[in-house]
Amino acid sequence: MSTPEENFETAVDESSDSEARLQAIGVLETANECDSLAEIVTREDLEEQYREEALDGLAHPQCKSTLEALVDDGDLTGSLREHAESLLSETPDGAGGGP
Repeated sequence: MSTPEENFETAVDESSDSEARLQAIGVLETANECDSLAEIVTREDLEEQYREEALDGLAHPQCKSTLEALVDDGDLTGSLREHAESLLSETPDGAGGGP
């Protein structure tokens, strides 16, 4: 079983095949590795398909605050920013507690 660090390295490694990179991003999403996903999203040296896949991985309650930070910080431009804003509006808040 690979570690989050190994999955991150696979996701950003241009010499890895596309399927392995996408699978690594999926594992990071499953493990709620929000910071790693956000780092992938903001890496301008990566192809947009991997950045978008990582962005999609942030669209759940556990990573909503990270997604909000990406939108608020202005680190994203163009279609990635629009996609992030759309995901943020569709992502539910965390389950449980609250009035």
